[in-house]
Amino acid sequence: MTTAPTSLPPAEPPHSHPMPHARSARYDVLRVSACLAVILLHLAATIVMERELFGSIHWHLSNALDAATRWCVPVFVMLSGALLLDPQKYSGHGAFWAKRMSRLLPALIAWPTIYFAWRTFYWHEPLSLEIIARDMALGRPYIHLYFLFLIAGLYLVTPFLAKALDTFSLSQLRDLILIMAGLAMGANLFDFLASSAFTIFVPYLTYYLAGWYCARLRIERPSLLAFAIVLAAAITTLLTAILVSTRGYDDRWAFYFYEDFSPTDMVMAVGLFLLTLQGTISPRVESMAQTLAPLTLGVYVAHPIVVELLRYGYFLAVPVLLRPPYYVPVTLFLTCAITFSLVALMQQVPGLRRIV
Repeated sequence: MTTAPTSLPPAEPPHSHPMPHARSARYDVLRVSACLAVILLHLAATIVMERELFGSIHWHLSNALDAATRWCVPVFVMLSGALLLDPQKYSGHGAFWAKRMSRLLPALIAWPTIYFAWRTFYWHEPLSLEIIARDMALGRPYIHLYFLFLIAGLYLVTPFLAKALDTFSLSQLRDLILIMAGLAMGANLFDFLASSAFTIFVPYLTYYLAGWYCARLRIERPSLLAFAIVLAAAITTLLTAILVSTRGYDDRWAFYFYEDFSPTDMVMAVGLFLLTLQGTISPRVESMAQTLAPLTLGVYVAHPIVVELLRYGYFLAVPVLLRPPYYVPVTLFLTCAITFSLVALMQQVPGLRRIV
């Protein structure tokens, strides 16, 4: 996994990992930023996938937004690793699983059910038990819900990973992460990445371990990280435009640099994670993030329904809002306002609180 130059710590013996400073506010900034990036990515991608718009200024701007937000899911995974892989936290794997799965399982049951109903009644898909079983096995009941299956897989192996980390020095862990990143990139090149609900988490172990590792790094020149992030986003933007132009929308390489295991996405994810933890952030931004962070899981799972209802409303009442100059900014604002408010209300209802 390629990162911007950093000051790496020397090798330490096992059991001597430096602990990160108290960073709960910075972690909240990461969580909220990743959540907003997911929404922006989905809105920009709608424009990017409009073939008749290819080559227009609106397409290129949307491509730039899409490219610049592709770090969102890797950063979510890194954040989980930073928070959950501390070897000192575990008295036993049973207690960990009981705590984490009791929070995740209600969402893992409720949201696929909601989205299967959405597909049936809103999109009028003729769903059968066979299709439902297949999509659940693939971890894809809806375009974004694979993340719930991904997190469930990571939870299952977390106690064992945490125990193993206690035997690694940071330099050994760095080498392991680099090897795993290379393997994930290689598998992605040949389209061999795990693609079922049972295995989707496996390549993301790279980001999971990287989150724990990066939380313990100290960087001396954050400006280099910022440069690397901007450069990676620019390369992703440029190469995606070139590939779509030369190979066409349907070619498997057309959107390669959008993928979570492309080298540019790895640079953006790791760079932004480190920069957020160690850069300068306004206390006001940290305070806002701490308020919004508890809502982010609910916003992540619910926002596609809000977006699709807004699009339908535009179609019926204000068609001009479906046009590129207006669609992304207006829908981003409305989606965030509606979804964060809706999830805040849902968290006040005992039965609904468990799924958001």
